[in-house]
Amino acid sequence: AFEKTNLFFTFSAEKKAKKALEYADERLAEAEESASENKPEAVSEAMENYQENISLAEMEAKAIKDETKTKDLLSTIASSTSKHQEILMEVLAKVPAEAKEAIQKAIEVSKKGREETEKEIEDLETKTEEQEQDETKEKVDKQEKEEIKLDDSNDYNKKDESKKDEQS
Repeated sequence: AFEKTNLFFTFSAEKKAKKALEYADERLAEAEESASENKPEAVSEAMENYQENISLAEMEAKAIKDETKTKDLLSTIASSTSKHQEILMEVLAKVPAEAKEAIQKAIEVSKKGREETEKEIEDLETKTEEQEQDETKEKVDKQEKEEIKLDDSNDYNKKDESKKDEQS
């Protein structure tokens, strides 16, 4: 209950995502401990909360307006979920049959989350590259227009000088 209240009163998407990821780490540790103590219900509950926190972290990371911060946070989430998968595989081997389904579901959610965050990162990188290309093209176009104006201005000045020479 404390965690949900704490997240509710956290207004920054970045801070909320970081807290949710931190809480996911804590739920994973709880699941590990519960598995070693042979408590399948506690494992299932911890896994459910883990999944909620991972989903929240991903959602909040995508809501950040600063693309660099979004990319950094998504990279952190992808890295964390990758590590989580390894831990979950170890936990899966330890838990009784009743808890295996919850662990397997958490592994799938973690895997899907990592894949989605990696795709988001790739999309952000592509978008950034396209923006840089557009900016470069705009600069080149602007320079070309300025050169054309300068050339036209020089041509006009030469014609004007020619007329003056003819009149003399």
